[in-house]
Amino acid sequence: MNLAILALSTTALLAQAPSRSADDLAEQVRLAKRDVDSGEYAKASQRLAQLVEVGQFQSQELRAEAYRLLGISLLLQAPPRPEEAKNAFREVLLADPDTELDPFYVPQRVVDFFDQEKKEIEPQLAPIRVQKRAERDVRRKQLEAEAARRREEEQQRRLRAQQPNVERRVIQREFWVSLLPFGLGQLQNGDRSLGYTLATLQVIFGAASAGSALLIEGLRDNTTQKFANPQYGIATKLEIVKWVGAAAFYGLWAGGAVDAAIRFKPETQLQDKLLVPPVPPASTGAVQPEGPRAPGQARAQPVPTDEETRSAEGAP
Repeated sequence: MNLAILALSTTALLAQAPSRSADDLAEQVRLAKRDVDSGEYAKASQRLAQLVEVGQFQSQELRAEAYRLLGISLLLQAPPRPEEAKNAFREVLLADPDTELDPFYVPQRVVDFFDQEKKEIEPQLAPIRVQKRAERDVRRKQLEAEAARRREEEQQRRLRAQQPNVERRVIQREFWVSLLPFGLGQLQNGDRSLGYTLATLQVIFGAASAGSALLIEGLRDNTTQKFANPQYGIATKLEIVKWVGAAAFYGLWAGGAVDAAIRFKPETQLQDKLLVPPVPPASTGAVQPEGPRAPGQARAQPVPTDEETRSAEGAP
């Protein structure tokens, strides 16, 4: 059991070791560059040889930088190791055939050695160079397309910000209101004159019918529930008024409901209302324009300051 646990622990440590080395590669390359700049070429080549042997670089640029520094340090150390430097420079060129060494930072003999190696392996570099340029063109087009898309989005955003703020007003209606009496359906449809007319007539005829019914009941004899001789004639006339009023009331109701249902519109789009932002208040310190002067009126002169007064008094 203990051996199994030990084996698992060892496997976990070995699995974590490359990840830690990969995280430390960038710092090691930086230290190697510092060694090259300070002239410690043997120390730099030893450090870089260990890095390229691990080979777990985070990026292609970091790998090319490590091989470039390795080639420089191998060629400048004593004694120089040109064959190993040639292999290191070859790795740099295979990664990017257009790589050049700057003679301002690198000795001229290293630059000449690097250029000679580039000429020797040019047949191998030509197809790689074509592929790299095609990749750069694709990347450049992608960046241009992304930049164009962002400019278009920014332009659309500005256009939306410049558009006037408009309030759209819509009146919504309910169909069941069309079936109500007293011209409510016409009032909902916007026909106020017909609505008010129907409401007035229905109130008159409804009140006449209801009032006649009440008067008729008031004329009855409380004991026999019959009409006496004089009240009978009045009750007969009131009965006619009651039924005529009821017929007129319900007829106007039905006609108004049919008319409102025919002219019913679920909604009406009103004219858009432009919402103008509030005008900022005028500044209290604004200079007021001088009004017209009457004939013979002198122009108001500015009051001199204390400094101008002292200058005028001290002048010869």
